[in-house]
This record gives sequence, C-alpha cells and structure tokens, in this order.
Amino acid sequence: MSAVWEDVKGRKIFKAATVYAAVTWGLIQIADVLLPVLRYPEWIMSSMVLVAFSGFPLALFFGLMLDIKNERKSNQTSDTDIIEVRNNSISRRVIDISIIFAFSGAAALLYFNSINQHAQVNLEKFPRIPSVQQLMKPVDNQKHIAVLPFTSFGNVQEDEYFADGLSEELLNVLAKNKNLRVAARTSSFQYKNQNINVKTIAKELGVQYILEGSVRRSGELIRVTAQLIKADEDVHIFSSTWDKDITNIFKVQDEIAKSVLDTLEIKLLGKVKQQQSSIGTQDIAAFAEYSRGVTYIRNRSKTDFVQAIVHLNKALLIDANYAKANAMLAQTYLLQLSYGWLERENAFKLAEPNVNKALEINPDLPEAHATMGLLLWQKANDMEKFPEQQEETLSLAKIHLNKAIELNPSNAEAYMWYGSILQNEGQLADGAELHKKAFEIDPQAAVVGFNRASDLVRTGNYVEAMEVFNTIVRNNPNYAKAYQIAGNVSYSAGQLDQAYSMYKRISELSADDTEWLASANRILIPIGKFALAQQNIDKLSEISMPENQRMISYLQAQLWLASTNLDAFSRWVQTFDENTQKWQERLLRGIAHYTKQEWRRATEEIEVSFNLLKTANPDRRGELTVAIQLLLAKSWKEQGDRIKSDSFLDAVSIEIDSLVKERGFQSQILRYMQAAHAAISNNTLKSLRLLRQAIMEGFVDVWMIKIDPTFDIVRKDPTYDGIMRELNARLNLMRLNIESDDNKLAVGQ
Repeated sequence: MSAVWEDVKGRKIFKAATVYAAVTWGLIQIADVLLPVLRYPEWIMSSMVLVAFSGFPLALFFGLMLDIKNERKSNQTSDTDIIEVRNNSISRRVIDISIIFAFSGAAALLYFNSINQHAQVNLEKFPRIPSVQQLMKPVDNQKHIAVLPFTSFGNVQEDEYFADGLSEELLNVLAKNKNLRVAARTSSFQYKNQNINVKTIAKELGVQYILEGSVRRSGELIRVTAQLIKADEDVHIFSSTWDKDITNIFKVQDEIAKSVLDTLEIKLLGKVKQQQSSIGTQDIAAFAEYSRGVTYIRNRSKTDFVQAIVHLNKALLIDANYAKANAMLAQTYLLQLSYGWLERENAFKLAEPNVNKALEINPDLPEAHATMGLLLWQKANDMEKFPEQQEETLSLAKIHLNKAIELNPSNAEAYMWYGSILQNEGQLADGAELHKKAFEIDPQAAVVGFNRASDLVRTGNYVEAMEVFNTIVRNNPNYAKAYQIAGNVSYSAGQLDQAYSMYKRISELSADDTEWLASANRILIPIGKFALAQQNIDKLSEISMPENQRMISYLQAQLWLASTNLDAFSRWVQTFDENTQKWQERLLRGIAHYTKQEWRRATEEIEVSFNLLKTANPDRRGELTVAIQLLLAKSWKEQGDRIKSDSFLDAVSIEIDSLVKERGFQSQILRYMQAAHAAISNNTLKSLRLLRQAIMEGFVDVWMIKIDPTFDIVRKDPTYDGIMRELNARLNLMRLNIESDDNKLAVGQ
C-alpha cells in the first residue's frame, strides 16, 4: 500500500490536482470575505465556485500530459522489461482518464443544474407583474369605509394605546376585503379626540361609512362597543356591545370585524369572503407596545422614529414571533435611511433580518411584503454598476409591493412606493396614478400628500397642489417637506420671493439642512447670487450622506453653467470614464460640447445618451426626452443634415402634443420647449412670442436662455433685449424683497 502511495505522490497528475485545489480554495475563501463587504452580487461567488470546479479536470489533464512526457523519457534509458512498463502505463492511463471523465461529468452536471435552478428561481421569483391599468381597475360596487380610533375610557395611557391598536386591527381586517376601500390609519386617526360631525369626516376622507366605538377597561374585564354609521344620512346601521375577560380581547376584535362584514354583506355588498385577524400575537402587552410604535412611525420625524424603534423592540422582547412588529421595525430603519438619518449599510443590516423573519413567520403579511418592496427598491438604487441585477431587484420590489396590495388593497404606502419606483424609471403618468390612489386611501397622511402634491406641481395643477399643502399643514404644521410643496408652487409661478420664504421654513423646522440648501439654490441662481449658491453646495458636500453626492454634483454643474464657467464644467465632465454607459454622464458630456458649438462631438455623445436612456426605459417620455431631442435637432441642423434635424423636430411636436393632453408639463416649461422648437425651425417671431409667454407664466431661469445655442438666432432680434429687460426687472424686484427679509442674503455677493 505504501508503494502505491509513493507512486501516486511522485506523479505530476497528483501534484497538479493538489496545487490547483489549494490555489482555488484560497481564492474562494478570500472572495467569500471580500465580496459581501464590497457589495458585489451573490452570483459572482457562485460563478467562481462553478468555474473552479469546472477547471479541475483541466488541471488533471495537464498533470497527465506531464506524467506521459516523463514516462517516455524514463523508458528510453530504463532496462526494465518494456512490456511490463507499458502494461503499468496503460493501467495508470485508464485510471487517470476515468478520474478526469468523472470530474468532467460532475462539472457538467453542476453547470446544467445551476442553469436549471437559475431558471426555476427566475420563474418563481418573477411572476407576471400586473400593469398599472390592471392594478387600478375599479371594483364594481365597492364601498368606502373609515375606522375611527376607538375612544378609551380607561384610566391609564396603556388603555389608550390598546384602543388604538384594536381600531387599527379592525381596519386591517376590513381592508383585506376587495369590495371595501378602507381609509388608511394615518388619515382616520387624525380625528382622534376631535369633536367633528361624521358627515364632515366622511367628506374629508371620501368615504360612505364610518365605524366608531369605545373601549372601557376595569381590572380584568373589558367592554367594547362598536357602531357602523351611514355618514351622509347619519344613520346607525348596526350597534353592538361585547363584555369579555381581558384574556379574550383578541376574540373581541374578530367578533366585531365579523359583525361589520355580516352587516355589510346583508345590506351592501352581497356575499363576501370572511377575513381572519392577522394580529400576530396573543400577548396584550406586546400588542400595546406595537400600537405605540406604529403611532410614532406615522409622524415621520427623527425623534418619532427613535421612539418607534424603542417600542417595537419592546414588543419583540415580549413576543419574539410577532411578525408585524418585525416588519414595522424593519420599515422604521428603512424610512430613517430615506430621510437621511441612517447610513445605508447600517439600515440594511438592521432591517433585512427583521423583514425576512416577518415573512418567514407569516408569508401573507401585507406589511412585510410592502417593507420588503421598500428594502429592494433602496438596494436597487445602489446597483448602477450592475444594470441586470438592478433590473432584477426592482422587479422583485414591484412583485412584493403588488403582493402587499393584493393582500391589502387599502395599503396606501405600497401604492405610493410603487408609484415612486415607476417615476424613477421615467413612467411619470403611471407613477402619478398610483400616488393618486394612495392619496385617495390616505388623504390626511403627510408623506402621501407630499407625493400627490409633487405630481400636481409637475403637471401645473397649482390650485390642487396648494389644497393638499393646506391639508398637510393643518394636520401636521411641523412637517418640513410640506413647505417644499408651497415653495415649488411659488417657484413655478415665478414668485421667487415667496418661494424663498417657504424653502426657508424647511430649514426652521428640519434638523437636516439638505432640503433647504438644495431648494434655496433654485432661487439664488436666477437672481444672480452665485457666491451664496456655491457656499450652499460646499456646505451640502460637508453634511450630506454619500448617496447624495450625485445630487450635489448636478447642483454644481448647474451653477457652473448658470455662471458661464464653462471651463470648470468641461473639466468636470472630462473626469467621466471615456466609455461610460451612464446616460446622465453622456448627456452632460454632450452638453459641454454643445455649449462650445462642437456639433459633431455633441451629437455623438447626446445620441449615445438618448439610446441608453431609451434602452433602459423605452416608454420614457417627458421634459427630459423632449429636451434631448431638441438638442439633437439643433446639432444635426448645424451639421447641415436637415432631414435628421426635422425628424427630431417632428418627434418633439408629437411628444409635446401627447404630454399636453396628459398634462405632463408645467406651462412655463412647455412654452420654453416650444420656443426652442420654433428657434431651431428659424421661426424667430414665434420663438420670441413663446419666450415672452413662458416668462409671463413663471419662467425665471434666464441663464438657460443666455447660454443655449438654440436661441442664437433669437438673441440677434431687438425684441429679445426688451423681453430680457422685463424679466431682469422682475428678478431685481424679487431679489430686493428677499434681501429685505434675509440679512445673510443682503450681505452676500
């Protein structure tokens, strides 16, 4: 046996296998440590293992060739019987080749299994995502109902949190019924402890029915009353009372929900499927802590998030398998990330185990699927280097959000987050529809209102946007982002002094100056306060989290263009990778050539940018795609290719007409685009008329007109100077108004 072992050790095939195994094993161990830290996708690790295993037969074959070569040399000088040597050699070769074929077969099997498994995972992970039209399809004879917070007649704060939690659980049970649209908790709980007529509440929430009640606790006994009211007639449809031992309180919830659904079934809906409670705990103390945590989450402030985490952790200490508490704890960490109050890596590290556990405990928990959708969306935002994985992750995010909506059709946040994903992909109209749906469900929620109002501002519906703003500040006057809505409306209307005042309010209310500094620059640039604008950008660079650096870079680029510091802008775009596949960087590089009237290079870069943008999202339409096609129309015209130029102008006309019908433009932006179209078409008078109209409707970015080569022909007309004098006079007056209210601005340069 020892002789055989000595023979094996002396052969090259054994040595080659040993060296190869040692090297590949070491590389895999290093990769296993480094790849997760560097946030490379998981498939890279699995691919390395597959490649390493597949290369093993090649290493064996290489060793075999060396053994054969050595044996031939040995046979030339050996006196050993040649026949015996050959027999031994043949036996060895048979064994060696058998081993090589065995490993080759195993590698092939592993490869094909991995492909099949990947296909199965994809098939499993990516069911067909319904279209927005399917998602928004109205339910026939759907009834709208709100569950108001039950009044607590207890003597301690815990009783009030319990009553709130009971109300929310009733709301969740009813919301699972597709024949009911249930107003979200955030909105219905705005009426807690307020003596408001049910007709008024129903009108403000957009519902037909109101469920209200009370909870009275005495020692170990509890009495719950509930009544269902038809709001427009102020008629009680049913009223009932339950007296229970505190240990049976969760059965009370089920009985109330069943009574409501039975009544609605008999009088309103017809036969419906009864829903079961998903409260997820049988411990009243855990339930109370969860209810307190959720109350804090809804307020969306920095300190409220901290308090929410405290109470949700307490709930989990009491009941470690409380799935809802896990889901909402994960959501709190992710929301802190969204608001810039928690670093990305830390947020994912804290959130992911909790949301995974929630889904493991209850795979049909709407809150868990909504939170997983939010988590995947935020992860996808950091995957630009891996577009395929980013697309896959976003698809998974949409699937989870759709699942949350399927399980609870009244989940406003799932609609809202899904809408925001679509808008980030350029599907502005579809995203706005989902934001509108979220607002219908939760009209009193500040964050839902903010997203709805932002869509209204973008499409020029300023009156409706201000109505939403007024609702938000009436319910939550300290919600800082609300004032961005009012600021954006004023800015869009060309009222920069009013906009500055609203943006400044953000700074006064928020512990984070990021929003204020970025918004203030929208005012400082048009009024020529470039030095202060640069100070804002410098401060943003100091205080912002790493994920905001791109936004800061674009603010800096805008300032360079506005202040005609084209050399600094060009030096910046030269730092981009020569073959970058980011459409934004290609566009900015093209603009650098465009402003220098380097038409050929501008055309090349802008066309690459446009193709990359359209490849990523073929259906994208809006201000950006119109602007890019106008740049291409001008570039081709200057190169003498009128056919290509006209084709882009025709495409712009069609897209503008479509967006006008959809109200996909602010009026002043629309006029500016139309003025650029007319200028490229050599229609100077029409361009001047449209420019004047744009300014009358609120266009204030005079720097764009001054540097855009599109308007070269227009700037030669004497009428242009008159229009600019009028605009500059307005800007000077607004600058004086701002300076009179802001000492810092008055002394700035």
